Amino acid sequence: MLEAFLSLAVIVLIGNSLGRLFPGWNIDEFRKSITRIVLFFLLPALIFDVIYHCNLEGVLFEVPACAIAGIVGGLILGLAAFHWMPLDRRAKGALILACSFANVLYLGLPLLQGVFRDPTIHIEKVAILSQVTHVPLSLTFGALLAMCYSDQRGGTLRASLKEIARFPPLWALAAALICKYLEVPVPGFVLRTAEVLGESVPGLMVLSLGMAIRIERIDRLSPLLVVSGIKLVVCPVIVFLVAGLLAMKEPYHEAVTLEGGMPSQLLAIAIADRYNLDSQILARAIVVTTLLSFATIPLVRWMLF
Repeated sequence: MLEAFLSLAVIVLIGNSLGRLFPGWNIDEFRKSITRIVLFFLLPALIFDVIYHCNLEGVLFEVPACAIAGIVGGLILGLAAFHWMPLDRRAKGALILACSFANVLYLGLPLLQGVFRDPTIHIEKVAILSQVTHVPLSLTFGALLAMCYSDQRGGTLRASLKEIARFPPLWALAAALICKYLEVPVPGFVLRTAEVLGESVPGLMVLSLGMAIRIERIDRLSPLLVVSGIKLVVCPVIVFLVAGLLAMKEPYHEAVTLEGGMPSQLLAIAIADRYNLDSQILARAIVVTTLLSFATIPLVRWMLF
């Protein structure tokens, strides 16, 4: 795991240094362009390639169930923890979002690929199934939570449902499952194209993550530490217990637990912006949990496995 973390840390550092190395670049626009390319082309290709070829027995329903357990656990603990804190409602809503939804793909996928190197187990399917569980829930239940804590009307649930329907990775998942289980023939060049495009996803996602991190002075540290404790320590324990109850086999039990300990989700920023929550404190929570995760994930793995 140390080698996997070091390689990811180097890529994150490169992404974070691009603005200083190339001061003429518009890093935010560059990062958004990378994100759009990954979201609309590369990630759907990766999902189709992995799901079409891998054996989903024992993970197709178990991984989403574990992901939901982690989300619900973080949500309940976040509601309980921040209900009594003397914070603005908009800040409370943002911090509860940070407790609930995890960065299971941008950091989770390359981490799992680095830790579990046997290509025959298709460990990517754990990250993919986790992601297609997190995104619809964050765009619906996350949006409902944001509405409750917002001080103004910033969007509608109907608009969130439309976004889910237009989410390209979900279409790729549906197409892969249809082709797989209905035995629809897929031309070899299509499968090869999906494989080649998918191979570029992990590196670009980690690079983009590094570009999104802003190292700055962080105030109001105590609520950020509460978020970190819930998201990075308690949530993976919840996922570990639920996976045990579902009798998940290794290495998927370990992989889904690691996914449960990923830092706060980047998509939460977009939800906070739409519903006028405190995006600044949420961004700080994402930075703090991301940086601390490089220590907590190996620790949680050592404690549980």
